[in-house]
Amino acid sequence: MWLNTKKMMDTKKQTDRLSRIRQNEAASHTEVYTHEKLYASDTWLKKPIKTVQDIMPSFSDYNELHVLDLGCGVGRNSIYIAESFQGNACIIDCVDILDVAIDILKKNALEHNVSDRINGITTPIEEFAIPTAEYDLILAVSALEHIDTKQHFIDKLQEIAHGIKKNGRVCLVINSDVTEVDAETGASLEPNFEVNLKSDQIMTYLDGIFEGWTVVKKTVVAQEYEIPRDNRTSQLSSKVISFVAQKVRNAN
Repeated sequence: MWLNTKKMMDTKKQTDRLSRIRQNEAASHTEVYTHEKLYASDTWLKKPIKTVQDIMPSFSDYNELHVLDLGCGVGRNSIYIAESFQGNACIIDCVDILDVAIDILKKNALEHNVSDRINGITTPIEEFAIPTAEYDLILAVSALEHIDTKQHFIDKLQEIAHGIKKNGRVCLVINSDVTEVDAETGASLEPNFEVNLKSDQIMTYLDGIFEGWTVVKKTVVAQEYEIPRDNRTSQLSSKVISFVAQKVRNAN
C-alpha cells in the first residue's frame, strides 16, 4: 500500500513537472514566434543553423529529398532546406508540439514560395512514429531534450536511426548539462528542459545507436545566454552537442 502511494505521488510529481516546463516553454516560444519575423530577427530565427547549411551540399546530386524536421518551430531550418532544393522534388515533414508554431510555419512557407514542400504536423515529438527507412535527412535542433522522458529520448534516437535511408544523414543538436540561474539574484532555477542529461551520457547513446555510421561531426561546445523565464531573466548554461552522421551501406 505504501509503495503504491509513493509511486502515485512520484507519478504526479513527474506529471506536474512536465506540465510546468511545457507551459513555460510554450509561453516563451510563442512570444518569439508571434513578435519576430523569420530571417529578419535578432533571435535564433535570424538564420538556419550553420550545421544545416554545411550539410546541404551533400544532397546536391539528389533528384528528390524526403526530410523530417523534429521540433521545427516556424521553419528556421526546414524552409531554408526547401529553398535550397528548388527544382527538385522535396517534401519536409515538420513536427512541433505547438499549434502556433505550425500555423506560422505554414504562413512562412507561403511567403517563401515553398508551401508545396512543407508538411506541418502538430504533435509532441515522442508521439510521432518515424517510419523505417523513410527519410534522406532527419534533423532535430534543440528538440530532443524536450521529449517527455529519458526512456522516450533513447527510443527516439533509435527510431531516428531506423528511419534513415541508406546513405542518408542525421543532424542532431542537443543541449546537455543545463543549468539556469536568475540573472539578477544568482538564485538557482529549475532548467526548463524535460530531459537534462550529461554530455558524456548522450555521447554514449549516440556512439551505440549510430555504430557503424560515418560520423561527419561530433562536437560539444559550452554556451551561455539569457532567456526570459516567468517575468524574469534567466542565465542559461549548456553544453551543446552537435552530431552529424551518414548511414553507410553496412550500418544497421
